[in-house]
Amino acid sequence: MIRNKMFQFGLLCLGGLAGLPTARVAAEEPWRFVAFGDSRGGSEGSGVNTPILSKLVTAVLAEKPAFVVFPGDLIYGHADRKGLGDEGALKRMEEELLLWRKTMEPLYKADIMVYPVRGNHETTQRNPDHSGHPDHRPIWPRTKETWDAVLSGPYALPQNGPDTEKNVTFSITHRNAFILGVDLYTYTTPGARPNADGSIPKGVLHQANQPWVEAQLAANNKPHVFSFAHEPAFKVDHRDCMHGDDTWGNDLSKERDLFWNSLRGAGSRVFFAGHDHGFAHARIDDGDGNENNDIHQLVVGTAGAGKNVSAKYDGYNGAFNPIGIAEGHVYGFVVVDIDGPDVKLTFHKMVDEETPAYEKEVILEYTVK
Repeated sequence: MIRNKMFQFGLLCLGGLAGLPTARVAAEEPWRFVAFGDSRGGSEGSGVNTPILSKLVTAVLAEKPAFVVFPGDLIYGHADRKGLGDEGALKRMEEELLLWRKTMEPLYKADIMVYPVRGNHETTQRNPDHSGHPDHRPIWPRTKETWDAVLSGPYALPQNGPDTEKNVTFSITHRNAFILGVDLYTYTTPGARPNADGSIPKGVLHQANQPWVEAQLAANNKPHVFSFAHEPAFKVDHRDCMHGDDTWGNDLSKERDLFWNSLRGAGSRVFFAGHDHGFAHARIDDGDGNENNDIHQLVVGTAGAGKNVSAKYDGYNGAFNPIGIAEGHVYGFVVVDIDGPDVKLTFHKMVDEETPAYEKEVILEYTVK
């Protein structure tokens, strides 16, 4: 059940792209896309919660979206190098990713492209995990080889990301919208060094490739701007996110703020994330007294990983103030409808897992001018 603090929030956005005629926006035909993620299973079993994910895929298919964005943690992953050996760990990840792809196949067959970004479960190693240290569960670069092998050919992602992040960081342009998909497990803080086994300390990551983000946004001429990454920009539940990792006092809020302010400057109003399991909606108040230009952070970790999000918003927030609007221990997906300058986001929450049955709830509406 979603605990709503605000059932519906009308947002009139005056921060569109300068010089873009309203008539051009209004001339576009209505269309939609869908956002949901975190379909992983646990350490036992197939690695993918296929019973839930397959039902969600069927429901998403019926909505006839142009495409789907998927904010990471497709699989359990966490490459078990100690238990399975290097090649065995990669083989296991390949099997899980292929199962995820098979479960999503009805969307691909309907020409509905799926755009996932990597989550921590697709990038980290389970053993050795350096437990008790700030680089706990470090990134194993070889996991990207498996990602690239499975998400290739007709499943490949746009190849317009930075040279070191091809197929994991990318941008999408569709009709009157521009969407950034951002990998958080490649770009490291200056001077970061790998561990002795070649893995990368997780604590130096959690960041977007800011020069690439700024260049992409500068080149964009679409009025609607969205973005998504696996980890929330502002802490919800998990202690590690784009703000850094407050388990270790690792504050990366300045880097996060650069990313967030880039989105603000581009007129973006919605950022999707996963990592936390369930649904959480917050308006990130920028302190200027105008709610109508704030970005909304939507956690859509609703594809099967669990339903235990506990929104705290007590991270390294800097000058921003996350204001919780809704929270739900549910599965489901968000439909984003775009009709000229108007945007409506509707959460389809699964209220019966057996049938399955859904309830629709409008969670955000706004207009770009």
